[in-house]
This record gives sequence, C-alpha cells and structure tokens, in this order.
Amino acid sequence: MLLGAVVAYDPEHLRRPLFGAGLLLAIGASVLAIVVPWHRLPTPAAVLVPMADIVAVGLVVAGGFRASFLLVLPVLWMSALHGAGGAVVSVAAATVAVWVGNLLGPSLALGDLPRLVLLPVVLVAVGVGSYLSERRSAARLDLLGRQSALIEETLADSHQQSRLLDSILNTIDVGVVALDKDGYITILNRAHAAAVEGRLRVGDHVSVHGGIDGYAADRKTPLGVGGSPLVRASRGEDIDRELTWWDHGEGSWVAYRVSAAQLVDGVGRRTGAVVVYQDLTAEMAALAQREDFVSSVSHELRTPLTSVLGYLELASDDPTASESVRSNLRVAERNAERLLHLVADLLLAARTRERGVELDGAMTDLRNLVAESVQSQLPHARSAGLEVHHHLTEPCRLFGDRTRLGQVVDNVLSNAIKYTPPGGKVEVALWPGPDVARLTIRDTGIGIAAADQELLFTRFYRAPAVRQGAVPGTGLGLYLSRQIVEAHEGTMNFTSVPGEGTSVEILLPMPGPAEREARP
Repeated sequence: MLLGAVVAYDPEHLRRPLFGAGLLLAIGASVLAIVVPWHRLPTPAAVLVPMADIVAVGLVVAGGFRASFLLVLPVLWMSALHGAGGAVVSVAAATVAVWVGNLLGPSLALGDLPRLVLLPVVLVAVGVGSYLSERRSAARLDLLGRQSALIEETLADSHQQSRLLDSILNTIDVGVVALDKDGYITILNRAHAAAVEGRLRVGDHVSVHGGIDGYAADRKTPLGVGGSPLVRASRGEDIDRELTWWDHGEGSWVAYRVSAAQLVDGVGRRTGAVVVYQDLTAEMAALAQREDFVSSVSHELRTPLTSVLGYLELASDDPTASESVRSNLRVAERNAERLLHLVADLLLAARTRERGVELDGAMTDLRNLVAESVQSQLPHARSAGLEVHHHLTEPCRLFGDRTRLGQVVDNVLSNAIKYTPPGGKVEVALWPGPDVARLTIRDTGIGIAAADQELLFTRFYRAPAVRQGAVPGTGLGLYLSRQIVEAHEGTMNFTSVPGEGTSVEILLPMPGPAEREARP
C-alpha cells in the first residue's frame, strides 16, 4: 500500500522494470502470506515470505526508489519467529539486497556510502532487539504458563481436599456446624442436618430457631436463644464438652455433648467458629439404667444388712461366747457396718442425682461436730503413724443438717488419713467469721495429679494412682460432700501438689443476728 501511494505521486517508477518486478513480488508475497496455511507446513517454510519481501525491497531500490527502511519489517518478522538464526539470516539478506540494489540502481553517489554502511548496523540493532524482546516475551509466557499450571494444580488439590472433607464430615455420626464471623452457617454436615430434620440450612443465621427446644444438663433450664451453642459460638465463646438436651416432644429427649472452638486467620483475627454435637442419648440411657440398678440393689441390700448387724450384736452380747468368737464377730460387724455405709452412700448418690440433697436443718455447733469427727478418727490416724493437730477454739453455730455435715467432715478427714504415709501430719482448723465459717483440713499426703483434679468431685471417679493402690474406695465421698456443702449454700475447694499434700477448704454461710434469734 505504501509503494502504491508513492507510485501514485511519482508514476515514473512504473516504467522501470526492476521497480515493477519488486512491486509485483511484494504483492505476491502478501497474497501468499494470506492464502497459504502456513501452520500446516514445516516451520522453515514460513521463511519464504520475509525473504521474498527482502528481495522485493532490493528490486525496488534497484529501480531507483529509496525504500531501504522497509527492510526493518522482514528483519523484525524473522528475528521474532526464528530467533538468533532468523536475525542473522534476515540482516545478512537485507544488507546484500540493499547493496546490490544500489549498485544496480540508476544513480549511486558517494554520499550514499554512509547510509549503506549505517543501514546494516540499524538492522542488526533491530534484529537483536526483536530477538531479545521475543525471548523476554517467551520467558514471560512460559512463566505465566507454569504459574497457570501451578494454580490449576493447586485448585485441583483444593477441590480434592474439599471433596475429602465433605466425605469425612458426611460419614461421621457427629454433627458438625461451621459459622462465618457474622454467624451465618457455612457448613452443615449430614448428621446434624438429620438431627435438626432439615430445619437449618447452609446460609441461615444462627438466630434462626430450628424448631427444637434445648435445655441445660438438668433437663429443666431452657437454653433460650442466648444460650444456644450456635449463638454462643457466634459471639466468640468457646464451649468445652457441655451436656445439653433436646426436646423433640411426646417424651422424646436427645442428649448432646457440645463443644465449640473459634477459627482465626494467620494474624489472629476471628474468621468464624465450628460447633460439634456428639449424640450421647444411648450413653445417658445406659447410665440411667446403671443408676437404677445400683439404687435397686442398694435398697435390696440395706434391709438384710441391718438384720445381719442386729444378729451380730446379739451374738456379741451372748455371755457364753468365747473371746475368739467375740473377736471374729467384731470383725464381721465392722465389715458389715462398712458395707452398710457404702449402701447408704449409693442410695444418697442416687437421690442426689434425681432430686438433690434433702436436709434436716437445725442450729448446729460446727466446732463440736468437727471435734467429734476428729476424736472418732484419732485411732485410725495413730495406727497409721500420723499426727493429727486441730485448732477448734471458738464456738461456730450455724444452720444446717448435723448428720450431713458430719458426713462431709468424716469423708474429708478420713481421706486425709488414708492417703498420708506414716510420719505425716493432718491439720484441722475452724475459723468462724461474721459471714462465713471456714473449715480447712490439710495433710502432707501423696497429693493429687493436676490431670485428676478437675474430675475429683465427679461421681465414682478415683484417680488412677489411687485405683492402683491398696486403699479401698468407691469415688463417692468427695462427690457427696460437695453436694451436701452446696445444698447448704456453701463452697468446697481444694489445692494439691503431688508429693507434698492436699488442702481442702469448706466455706459455710453463718446466720445473721435475726436468724440466730429466730432459731435458737
């Protein structure tokens, strides 16, 4: 097109055969570039078009038209497509074409020599620049290709991990719910979807009521919207293995152990939460059956044990019995009383679980009660090689169940004696205050491991180190003691260091002046 425009202004060039031949050759090369399917031919075949253009430019120059600048285009083409080899060939061919064209041209002046010398240098610069630019472009494309492949591989792995996670979550029989930071459900696995019977879906907010009423562990206290584990987790609260009950109506209850943990990103910002529901209905039913069985057996044992103790006492009082027989009877009576105490503890534990501790309250002097317990335990302490010290200087009158409070003191004091090695000490101190009475029982015994301390007041729990020892027990003493103390609106806590000893502190409320006058 450029040659055509030039010819339109200077048609004299058309009368020159070499110019016409160059023009026709350029037109032919252009047609070939458009018509021929070069992608089907071998790569070297594509060299024909730029080489034809170079020859065409040489003929046009020989025809007297200064078109050497057009050689830049085929040099760029070959340098870009064929690399260093294409650059060398194209620059060499273009230089030859210009020199030959000028030698065959109608007018070659001495002033044209600098231009003829400078042109190959320019073409070399163009070729090298095109070659390097193409290499950089190819390197970028290669890098982009590798990055794209890596992204695709990462995406495929992510999809695989997502499918694996979905398979795991939908296979386990534990309900799992994931929330975003705004409290919207992002994951709801099959187990929990079945538990809520489709009432909750992905995308719902945690405030949506699932149609099921939730209750606390006592099955009496409604959780409400604010107490819902999902709502609590959405507010940033962690939940550690809490027992909740769901009322499905018509006497159908389901027990769940619920845990929740917060999700954070790499810089510690909260991104959501995950809540896990473990169905414990079967386990709770089994526990209830065990409690019923223990209660039934305890009831059945108490009557014959009472009868056995009565007949043992009668036999001991028989004047014809020898001393050896009386000694054997005392052993039998002592073990029968121990068994009766065990039965009484089992029955109390069963009643406590069902309806709490029932108290027979009256004004009681806690100092006298503790002193009596210390006196009753002194023979056991002395036989174990222990020293027992007590600080019981002031009267301590409070309102409570004397029998139950005596049971608490006996349990704690007997534990201190049983788990203190020979040569140790047990200290008992009572400090009445205006608001609370503080009873402390401290020993230098074996202590309690940190891992066992949280479970120490659990029913039937005994630490592994104790179970492996020779000291008998049921794991009910401390459980019942705390229940009794809390029924008196008091608190019971302890501190313990393995190998150094344990200190138990019992706080009981003191009556006010008006209450002391009303209850002499």
